[in-house]
Amino acid sequence: MPILNPIEQGSKARERDAPELLAGALRDACLEHYDPAVHAFHYARFPESPEFAALRAAARALADFDCGTLVIGRRLPFWLNVYNALVLHAVAARRADAGVRSVGDFFSASQYMVGGHVFSLDEIEHGMLRVNAPRLRVGAKPMRRDDPRQKLAPYMFDERVHFAMYSACRASPAPAAYVPGSLEADLEAATCAYLGRTVRVEEASAKLVVPKMFDWYAVDFGGERGALEFVTARLQLPEDLDAVDRCGSRLRLQFAEFDWTLNSA
Repeated sequence: MPILNPIEQGSKARERDAPELLAGALRDACLEHYDPAVHAFHYARFPESPEFAALRAAARALADFDCGTLVIGRRLPFWLNVYNALVLHAVAARRADAGVRSVGDFFSASQYMVGGHVFSLDEIEHGMLRVNAPRLRVGAKPMRRDDPRQKLAPYMFDERVHFAMYSACRASPAPAAYVPGSLEADLEAATCAYLGRTVRVEEASAKLVVPKMFDWYAVDFGGERGALEFVTARLQLPEDLDAVDRCGSRLRLQFAEFDWTLNSA
């Protein structure tokens, strides 16, 4: 699979402004083509739109961008935007009309050049946003200790990134662009919105039904107890809070199946 944003000769101003260009293009694409009311993206019209053209131009600016210039507080929103933009770009470019799982190597071979280094979606998620954590519960880390790309990762891990990464399917969090100034509030809002859409309390069986990522990435949340605390602290409906109180220590997690169907409008 070719890199979706090959290096081109461009202006230094464009390269310097790459993070802002990407955030703006991603924001405009989501505003114009994503319907949050039904969690659906207009993939059919996106490839021919000016928003897609702007996203591709912003992606090209990433190729030569010096990521080492990003200071604390700017790296996490930057890599979230790179990930979300690459997902949208790859769905269109690789014609994943039947869903991302129909393209067997969607996450491992959909790639951007960023700062002269090649990154796949898997490498951005696990190598950068999860700070070089194994994709599965056991296994090798995605990047070796001497991999120069590790120096470009965010300085700390925030488990809420799982609810800010878009995976182009019905079970995915919403696509969005993130900026440094409002990152904390936006991450918390994205997390609460996704949990509000996907979590339910089954009081009769004392089960808290949660998204599958709490099973896949249990270590990121401190195991079952940590996940329970993470979710229950963000429940909004009074009836859910009351049900959790009545279940008490009997409450256990149940993991919902992950629906990989393309969330096409």
